[in-house]
Amino acid sequence: MKKLLLLAILLTSTFSFAQVATIDIFFLKDGMEKEYLELEEVWSEFHSQMIEDGKMYGWSLFKIESVSNPGPDVPQYMTLNRYESVEAQKKAYVGMTPDKFNKIVRKRLRGKLNSKQIRKILETDPKKMHHSYTIELTDQTMPSVEMNVGEVINVDAMVQKNPDYEKYESNWAKPIFQDNVNQKMLKWWGFTKVIDKNEQALSEITHFTWKIPVEGKKPQWNSKKSQAMFGGEFTFKKLANLVGNSRDMLGSAKLKLIKVAK
Repeated sequence: MKKLLLLAILLTSTFSFAQVATIDIFFLKDGMEKEYLELEEVWSEFHSQMIEDGKMYGWSLFKIESVSNPGPDVPQYMTLNRYESVEAQKKAYVGMTPDKFNKIVRKRLRGKLNSKQIRKILETDPKKMHHSYTIELTDQTMPSVEMNVGEVINVDAMVQKNPDYEKYESNWAKPIFQDNVNQKMLKWWGFTKVIDKNEQALSEITHFTWKIPVEGKKPQWNSKKSQAMFGGEFTFKKLANLVGNSRDMLGSAKLKLIKVAK
């Protein structure tokens, strides 16, 4: 019953925003994309078992199709690990050992891969580096939606510049995106705060915004209707300037959902 209730209020195949999720952004070694995908196939079986055991809420694999500011190293994939709470995330892997992990994946892959094949896949090292961020839901449009394999999500990495930034997202950006959702110009918008990160992650990033587009539609941002929500063109532009001064956008990316653990 608890899981059914969660399904009614959370995203089923993308960000669940139960409370917390971990995103891992992977940079691969040259020519090792095949090995990486094989590795994720094995790990997806482990995540499926964790979901069945109630230790995780979900796991998804995204292919990064484009980034706005490509540098010498460009990430290729992102995984999303979802938990019902910060406490659940902390407890999820307590007591897990390499032997227990191997036993789980061998059992779940029986008839598909033998022990030697699994060991060979796990011994590969296709990742050059990875950025890991633990994120917590701050706000989102309603209703929550299910994201299907093959759909895309757009993400913006934000850098908070003053204490009012989160209020601007919730009180200025969200109403505009909610209207776009109501008009079926956008499927969903979400706003998350970074609460932890690994050493390789970009230290500047404090928040992420997420948008699931509607195919063939472009959200209306600076429309007469949007201006009217905030008293007209003059006040809208003044607020827009305040919002812009409250954060920097470090970069954007387009991701396609290619696999979920069930």
